[in-house]
Amino acid sequence: MTANRICLENVVLLIVLQTLGGLTEALIWRAEQGISYYSNYVSISPIRFSVPADRGEAVWRFRASKSPNSCDVKTVSIFLQYGSLPVVNPLNEKFPEKFYLGRSHLVHLNVSSNNVSASHTQLFPQPGDWYALAFIPESNDQITQKGLTVSCKYKFSASLEMKELPPYDHLNINQVSDLKLTGPLGHGVWVGFKVPATALTVQLDATVTNCSLDSCYLQLANLDDETGQLMITNCSNANKRNCSLNLSSPLLGFKHFVHLQLLSGNASVEVNFTAEECSEAKEPADNSTFYCELQPSLDRFQKPGDFSTNFVRLYNDTVQQNEFLLSNTSTTVVPFSVERMTDIGGTLGVKVSFKKSDVAEDQNVRVCGQVKVNRLPLLTDDLDLCANVTNSLRVNSSSEGEDGIVSSNVYVPYPEEGMWQLALRLECYNATNSSSAIVECVNGTQNVTVAVNIDSCVDGECNGQGECREYIRSSDFIVFSSCVCTAGWRGYGCTDGREAYSGSSQLTEVLLLTISNLFFMPAIFVALHRRYYIEAMVYFYNMFFSTFYHACDGDRIDKYVYCMTKYSVLATGDFLASTCSLWVTLIAMAQIPIDFSSAIQMAGPLALIMGVLLDRHSLWVIAVPTGVGLLLVIVSWTKRCCSNKRCFPDKRRYLWMLPGVLFAVAGAVMFAFFETAKNYKYIHSAWHVCLSLCIIFLLPPRRKEKVVMSVNFDDTESTEGLVLGPNNYTRRMNFEL
Repeated sequence: MTANRICLENVVLLIVLQTLGGLTEALIWRAEQGISYYSNYVSISPIRFSVPADRGEAVWRFRASKSPNSCDVKTVSIFLQYGSLPVVNPLNEKFPEKFYLGRSHLVHLNVSSNNVSASHTQLFPQPGDWYALAFIPESNDQITQKGLTVSCKYKFSASLEMKELPPYDHLNINQVSDLKLTGPLGHGVWVGFKVPATALTVQLDATVTNCSLDSCYLQLANLDDETGQLMITNCSNANKRNCSLNLSSPLLGFKHFVHLQLLSGNASVEVNFTAEECSEAKEPADNSTFYCELQPSLDRFQKPGDFSTNFVRLYNDTVQQNEFLLSNTSTTVVPFSVERMTDIGGTLGVKVSFKKSDVAEDQNVRVCGQVKVNRLPLLTDDLDLCANVTNSLRVNSSSEGEDGIVSSNVYVPYPEEGMWQLALRLECYNATNSSSAIVECVNGTQNVTVAVNIDSCVDGECNGQGECREYIRSSDFIVFSSCVCTAGWRGYGCTDGREAYSGSSQLTEVLLLTISNLFFMPAIFVALHRRYYIEAMVYFYNMFFSTFYHACDGDRIDKYVYCMTKYSVLATGDFLASTCSLWVTLIAMAQIPIDFSSAIQMAGPLALIMGVLLDRHSLWVIAVPTGVGLLLVIVSWTKRCCSNKRCFPDKRRYLWMLPGVLFAVAGAVMFAFFETAKNYKYIHSAWHVCLSLCIIFLLPPRRKEKVVMSVNFDDTESTEGLVLGPNNYTRRMNFEL
């Protein structure tokens, strides 16, 4: 092909793209959503877009931002997927075995959080729901006190612009349409046709007639529905006036568009659209090609709860097993429908099994299958349904089975909405030799059982290493299930144990976090000895709830977790006890007169319980009682210094308090700045020790007060008063406590 011809084709391709630039029909803006660091699938922030039918172009634009501006710029990953939630794996975690991860129309974009936008253009978008999700593709295991440092918030927003279809001629199946085309300066003609719901292949034949030149070269352009790219087919042979476009395994039930353009001359073009359908395919006489047996679509049996659907056959309102009789001369296709909203947030499971006793003694039987969404496999001799691909099933009679039944299954996480097709084929081999040649089946057929279901997570479980939960995200009410793994296990089904914690590590964690609270015992004994009974009771309360809170909390398996009551009760008790311990210690240090100290001690918990219930992780829950308590200490000590004309307390007392201050500062620094998910058991246990030991040095010595009791004897009521007089019988008794 000459350079002029190449240049001409590029010009024509540009013209094709320009013809798609129709008028904007709709512009949808979505409000900003917060995004998080990725730790598991729960970290995603999803959005759903609904695209109507007959749209020529859809343009998604995404923008990420941060606040405040002093925060670091982060890279935000955005995935766009038709029909369901995208399956993402930024941490390269292992999926469970037999998982099919293939997706159609999956788009990945990266944007920076400094208000830089990214866009994706989809020509002739499939009508239905499109899902976008965003997250920051890095982990953040730093544990920081809320409010102590700048809280960086990252958000992303999205918009969708939809444009109208270009003018096109609609084609009916097996009907010839006449089109008039001009040379490359013209815009060509768009034709559209709807693929039948049972089509195996589609062919578009274009025949050039009435050419104004010796040869009129025709170019066909169509959108590849798997890659989303515009494909060009040139029929440049001077002796060839026919141009054909073959679509194998096309998208079923959707419209397809083809652009016809002449590279030279003017001509008429006859266009014919044909399709081979599964329901119409016949068994050939020589068995050279496998034919198709399309089964009726499976019925839905909805059990209570989300993601609890079985696809079965219903006969007279009775649920029947899905049993099919396979032949080695045909491919059996079993369709079933996955619905939007109700199914896409779960996991699709397909299982094929048969009894070994049904197989002839001198033969081995293999049943192979593949699952596809909105497509039928191309049924030819060389189609290998047993190919080593992730969406295939292989059941061999020579394999070991349970109770004489052999089986194979495949899982599809977050399956796309639409009509799914399960294609099954039977193959027989001689059991007496190692030949891999396919032979005629002795029995001719094989009865197989097919189980299809939608379930949460992986059969409702998480490999025994986590908990399967359901989540609702955004105003679109997107519902999905996800495993929350424990003890370092990761992955969609908690099957990635590369970073799993050992049993000894988990035991060490629970022992450190609980036994470290026993360091409150010396503080309790000191408080009792110095007659600070209320303080001793608060310290015991702190020790008790902190011990059982940490026994219940933590990323550990059930064997190393003990919850004596609800987690929320233990958490509230622990945080309230910690702040109350801080409060009563400061009040004791202030040495306020006893008439007021009890009221002040009671006012603290009454106010603190409100703060703990509002946000127990807030910095104010610690800062307010600390600030008010220190203020009372300063005011009380200053007043005593002024009234006594000397420093209060004395220098020896300051030296005694110095270790307590150092313990308190060390514990606060470790708690606020050095805690991470990995060292939590060590740093937090050290925080327990520092907090409890500082009380021993900060709690003041036993309180000494003079209580003056006056006993007055009324001289009118006492004989001695009458004799000696009232003033001489006023007795003063001093008691030191």
